[in-house]
This record gives sequence, structure tokens and C-alpha cells, in this order.
Amino acid sequence: MPNASRLLCVPLLLGIALPGAHAADSFAPVGAKATLSVDYIYESAGKKQDKYDLHEWKVSRTASAVSELVAQAPQPLPSMQKLDAQQAADLNAKQAKAQSAAAKMAPMMDSVEKIVAKCGDDEACITRETQKLGFGMPGTPQMGQAMSAKTDIEAASKQGAPRYQVWQATTLKGRYTIEESTHIVHADPICVSLPKQRCTRDEMRKGGGDLPLPPQATKDPRALAGNSSFEIDLMKNTITLALPGPLWPLPYTETITTDEPAGTHSVPTPKGPQPRTMGFRVGEDGTATTGRFWTLPLKGGWRSQSGERVVMLAGNAGEGGKLTVRWRLAAQ
Repeated sequence: MPNASRLLCVPLLLGIALPGAHAADSFAPVGAKATLSVDYIYESAGKKQDKYDLHEWKVSRTASAVSELVAQAPQPLPSMQKLDAQQAADLNAKQAKAQSAAAKMAPMMDSVEKIVAKCGDDEACITRETQKLGFGMPGTPQMGQAMSAKTDIEAASKQGAPRYQVWQATTLKGRYTIEESTHIVHADPICVSLPKQRCTRDEMRKGGGDLPLPPQATKDPRALAGNSSFEIDLMKNTITLALPGPLWPLPYTETITTDEPAGTHSVPTPKGPQPRTMGFRVGEDGTATTGRFWTLPLKGGWRSQSGERVVMLAGNAGEGGKLTVRWRLAAQ
């Protein structure tokens, strides 16, 4: 007899009812679908010049992603947010009750284990011995302990009303563009033989197409779906978002044109178009990662939401600029 089945004998002997989940009309049905769309627009342009050098740049990077998500079962505790103080205290209290119940039920569980050891897979034997155990328990210290555990078991298994609902991604698709130019004039000593004793370097970077998928996406559906999700908190009337975005570095082509003499750089400048990749910085801290959680107040009905956030990313030249994030949610 499996362990789980043996354990179920105990609450059944005591007549303890295990609470079930309660549906809430305000939540979406389990399996309902939603789309979470986001546009990332990164822009940087500038010019730095001193007595000797000039550095000009113009950078435009965009990425658009659309995730399809499905509703999970409503829950009393959050999945995408930290427990608040009351929730943490309640969880600790339930764990204490569960430990207390386990200690009180230990003698009865020992009797159940002995029945299983005696009967093996003989279901008739298990039924007969379990009934004998139940009939012989009234008035015994073992029964008193078991009955005193009843309150602990009920307290430990009691669930609060559903408050949260998480939606998890099943698919992801999107596109991107990269359009960058850099113009550099510098007075490296190696340029002394050139006109005005200056070297000139122009860099062009272009790319675009469908968002590339990580190699494991062909075997792992979760890798294909990405890590976007959202969670509704109907008590606080908030939404917590993990926005979709590029899952893999973006390919582009770089072309450098320069009159710099050989030896200007420790690594020779490649000639002609060169394939390259870059990470798209979509994290609020400027990282090339997605899945950061934003918790925002809901505006009206939660099934249709949208927002915009502008993040100033730090960095030199084209790596420092403005990232605009526009997102839209549409749920059934």
C-alpha cells in the first residue's frame, strides 16, 4: 500500500475533513488565455569633442515581444511577490501546528506501519486490521493524543480565500532592429603621417528580424516560452509583471571603415562586414535580462492593462541612453 494511501487512513479514522479550494467569480477560469506585449525602444545620440579627439554616435535599437499566457488556479498566497508580515506569520504558525500534529500522531502512525508490515499487499488484511485498530482505540491514551491532534491538523491544512492568480507564458515571438553609427577622429601618435595628423574611424552596425531563440528551445517548451508572467492581487488591486523580451543575443553586421595604420589597435581591425551579436538591455538596471518584476496598481478591470516606463541607462557613448518600455495586457 503506498505511503500516501496509508497516511490518508489517519484523518479518515478521526473523521477529519480536509478543506478544499473555493472558486472566486472575479478570477479567470483555469486555462484562460492572455497576451502580454511589449515594445522596447532604446535611443542614444551624442557628441564628445576636445582639443584632440571627436566621438559622435547615434544608436537605435528596438525589440518587440508578444507572449501568450494561460491562467493558473487562484491561490491564497503569492507566487511572484514576497509574503507580507501577516502571511509569513500565518505560514510559520501552520508549520508549527503541522509539527505538533505529527508528534501527537506518531503512536497511531506506528500502529498503521505495523499493520502494513503485517499485511503487506493483502487489502482484506489491511481493512480488517485497520477496523480492529479503530474499534480498539476509544478511551485509550493513543486515541486521546490523536483526537488532540485533530485541531492542529485542521489549523495546519486550513487555506485562506483565493487572492492571487498567476498567468504563465506558453509561447513567445517577436522582432528586433539595430541601427547604429559611430564617427571617431583621434590624434593617436601613430596617425602623425595622416592629414591633420588625425585618424578617422567610422563604424556601422545593422541588424533585424525575428527574435532568435536559445538552442535549448527546440527540446524544452519552457525555454521557448521564456519567463514572462503576471500575477493579479485582488485584495491590493495590483498586477505584478515579468515582461517578455529577447531570450538570446541579437545578430547584426558590423562594418568598420578607417584610415588607421596597422598597429593602431592590439587586435587588427577586420575588413568588410563582420557578423556580431549583442544582448538587448531591457532590465530596469540596464542588464540584458528579462523577467524583472514590476508591481503596479490596476487601472479599471484587470483584463485590459497597459503602461509605459522610461529608464535612463548608464554607460559610455552609445551604451548610455534612454530606454522606453511600453507594455499591453489583454486577457479573456
